[in-house]
Parts: sequence; structure tokens; C-alpha cells
Amino acid sequence: MCTLFYSTNSHRKIVHLCHCKVLQRIPKENRRSFGSLEEATDHGYRLCNCCPPIAQKYRKERIPVKDFCNSHGFSFSLLNGAIHVVSRHDRWQIITNGEKNKPFLYHRNTEERSNGKYPSVIPGYHSQASRSTTILGYLQYIDSHDRYRDEHPYNKHSSPISGKNTIPGWFVEKYGKEYLNDNSSQFKPRKGTKRYRKEQDRKKRQKRDNV
Repeated sequence: MCTLFYSTNSHRKIVHLCHCKVLQRIPKENRRSFGSLEEATDHGYRLCNCCPPIAQKYRKERIPVKDFCNSHGFSFSLLNGAIHVVSRHDRWQIITNGEKNKPFLYHRNTEERSNGKYPSVIPGYHSQASRSTTILGYLQYIDSHDRYRDEHPYNKHSSPISGKNTIPGWFVEKYGKEYLNDNSSQFKPRKGTKRYRKEQDRKKRQKRDNV
């Protein structure tokens, strides 16, 4: 748990970490504190953009990062210790973590990950396996991810990362895991089910029409 400070003479509702240069300019008698960022957020405060380590990394890459976002149509903002990116297809966050403050990329959860079975540092987001030491490197990865989505549109039976077929739990329980074939995005219904009989009737109709 970290302590965050704010000024009683300011109406901007911004909190600062203890090492922040802005905090040093606030007289000690005017300082008040919150015990966590969550508590500060609940009271309508946000973290100073100069405080988090990710802000320091951003200042070193500010010009190339802005140029890349402008040329690729990305929305980019720094808020509460994270860089928020909105690309053509998805939402992302870049944060620093660990003793060495390494940057990590988080991707907004898809429908398949919305059931709470994937705990994450950032609620509603999951960590990407991609690793980069720079913000620009992660933006380039996001662009490649978007280009993949352009070529492989997402559907509820395909993985948002690999594009490979995945099987929802409700489908396994009802119809089994058989596939029609390796190249199909559909599932083969289990023999004896209503879905299976409908599929057989459809194939018979197609066969009659082709005769």
C-alpha cells in the first residue's frame, strides 16, 4: 500500500507519489493523503502524470510515440499510472511493474475472458506475452495485432490472439468437441442430438438440389 498526497489549496484533484517533484512545491501544512490509489479514485482524484515510472519512459519517447500514434490512427493518453491506447480493433494499457519498472502490455478482455477466470493486475485486461523495453515497441506490436485482425475477423468460435478454433464450455457440455474439419470455424454436432439431425437434413437437401 502506498501513500498519495494532495494539496488542500488546489481544486484540480490530483494526487502525487512521495518522490514527485510537484509534491515538493506543496507546503507540508497543506498536504493531505490517501492510503491507496483506489481510495483517491473513489474521491474523484487522479494520479499526477509526472509520478508513475511509465511517465518517465514516455517523456524519453514522446516524439516518436506521438508520431506513430498519429500516423496509425491510435488514441493515446496517460492516466492513473498507465498509458491507454485505443487502436482500430482493441483497447490496451501499458504499465510498469516489478523492481526494475519494466513495461508490460495489457489487452482488454474479449468475451471469452469476461467470466472472471483470468485474474489480472488490471481488471478487465489480460497480460500479453509480447515483451518490449520501449513503448514504441509495444505500439508496433499493437499495429501488427490490428493488421492480423484485419485479415482474420474475430468470431465467437475463434481465438482473438491465434485465430485457432476454441470450444466454449457450454458447447462442450452439449455437443462435444468434434470438428467438421481442420479448416472450418464450425463444430460438428454430436450424433443423436437435435442439432445433428438438422445437419443431416441440410446435407440431404443439398444433395438433392445438386442432382
